Amino acid sequence: MTERTAGRPRTPLSERVRPAAAPRFAHPDVADWRSVGEAELDAVAELERAISEADHPEYSTTRDDLADELGMSFVDREHDSIVALDDAGRAIAWGLVQQPPGQETLVRSIAMGGVHPRHRRRGVGRLLLDWQRARAEQQLAASERPLPGWIMAFSDDRAAGAAPLFDAAGFTAARFFAGLRRDLAEPIEPLELGDGLRLECLTAERFEQVREARNDAFRDHWGSQPSSAEQWRAFVSRTAFRPQLSFVAVDPAIDAAVGFVLADVDEDDWPRQGYSSTHVPLVGVARAARGRGVASALLAAHLRASAAEGIEFSTLEVDAASPTGAFALYERMGYRPAARETGYTIVY
Repeated sequence: MTERTAGRPRTPLSERVRPAAAPRFAHPDVADWRSVGEAELDAVAELERAISEADHPEYSTTRDDLADELGMSFVDREHDSIVALDDAGRAIAWGLVQQPPGQETLVRSIAMGGVHPRHRRRGVGRLLLDWQRARAEQQLAASERPLPGWIMAFSDDRAAGAAPLFDAAGFTAARFFAGLRRDLAEPIEPLELGDGLRLECLTAERFEQVREARNDAFRDHWGSQPSSAEQWRAFVSRTAFRPQLSFVAVDPAIDAAVGFVLADVDEDDWPRQGYSSTHVPLVGVARAARGRGVASALLAAHLRASAAEGIEFSTLEVDAASPTGAFALYERMGYRPAARETGYTIVY
């Protein structure tokens, strides 16, 4: 039994969650609160750039990322999204609450968004977070599943004032994630796959196999649920995704991927970072293939390929309490702590 399934409720969420009333939207900085439509995407993307510069210059949320998140079939833009506009039509805050599919052991409503740095500590963030909690509770209360229900949110620890804001809204700091960075100028130990496994550069023919391997690999990870085909198509279709820097471990006996390392490159982030980089959003090994050095060999291949392209650093995030011992693995591979993110939850 994993931490995610221990003490599973026997009654449906609809009987356990009583949604709070949405806040009264009145604030002197805000001329209009509305849902995020196509007309608002550019303003929200501009807001996200300002948030990135202030809180986490190493990475950003692009307009394409926003369009993907808002365009999922399980997102109702009218009810699940919101943006606060000033009297000049500029976005000063925005939010989205998603309830993804794949609810095997947990029903998640995930809150994302933020407030422009110039408008923080003025009550806008509290209004936004109160709305997100109310909307997430509406989503959870509509579920008939007898599963735990979580409202989840994540924040870079460099975001000033975020921790007390989440605390005041009833969230608990539940998990910590380390942002790691690897200098590609340092020596990269050549590591090879053993046990008859074959290393391949990722191609589209393996995309679905990698999704299946991802769902198996992350089944015992905190807060994780299976990725749907729709979510996966959006993930591998992103402009930042780099298959040529991504690798899979293939078991020839079944002609299937049993491990993977996936890479992104977003050159728009480089000026803020002050260096060139590739980011690793996912590393995983199917549970039956663990303990055979697969992740190390895959990462070594990624690091060598990235260095060969003249990229200076590789970055990734890791659950500090990962059940697979991933933090120690990444340190052995030369990654060093550079930032920290906190995962917040409200549990029903």
